[in-house]
Amino acid sequence: MSMAVQSILSVAHELTPQQRRELAVALALIDAEPSANRQEFVQSIRGKYRHLASSSEAFLLRKAEETALESCH
Repeated sequence: MSMAVQSILSVAHELTPQQRRELAVALALIDAEPSANRQEFVQSIRGKYRHLASSSEAFLLRKAEETALESCH
């Protein structure tokens, strides 16, 4: 057993029953498969905003314009 797991277990023993239930739910969600609804949602919006420049793309465009201006002078 790893030190991280041992550390978590030592703290878990101090939790109240309600806190242990909350921890169990949180741990179960970590391992849970994405729900069908979430997968459908992701598929429905995939590529929806492709035409919009992302912030990094906008930055690169501005830098390219600056470089072009600098090379002209």
